[in-house]
Amino acid sequence: METISSIAKKLQVTNGRVYQIIRELPKDKQPKKNEQGKYNFNEINIKAIVDHYNRTGMKQNDNLNNDNEIIKQLRVDLEQARTELQTKNQQIAKFQKLLDQQQQLNLSSQKLLENQKSEQNIKNDATQSPEGRFKSDKSNSDTNTNEQSKKPSKEKQESFWKRLFR
Repeated sequence: METISSIAKKLQVTNGRVYQIIRELPKDKQPKKNEQGKYNFNEINIKAIVDHYNRTGMKQNDNLNNDNEIIKQLRVDLEQARTELQTKNQQIAKFQKLLDQQQQLNLSSQKLLENQKSEQNIKNDATQSPEGRFKSDKSNSDTNTNEQSKKPSKEKQESFWKRLFR
């Protein structure tokens, strides 16, 4: 005589699952209970339980297999995304380093240009003849006199000697 436990062992399920299967069976294939409340199983009942489990259990196993495959694929995708992210982080770090180097080069080249300009100005001042300096001074004085002549007549004109010894 079969019991719930022996059927559960055959199907490799729990006792509770066997009770669920029994409730899912049509009334004519369900086993009858005795006076003590225990099921009396016959060959028809056992065959119905096994057939029902094979129909529904296989679907559940297939679903589990599909779920496992999806989980595996998701894990592979996650690992791939992690490696891509790590690669991108490395690339960003390299670009930041290159940018820093470029800024340092720009700064040093700017300093060199400033030094060259100042050296050139010093050379120009040293090579300029004293006559050249005086010529520029004369041109400045000429502009001063021109400006004075352009002053409006309303202002009081300075004397000749003041204009001469300016």
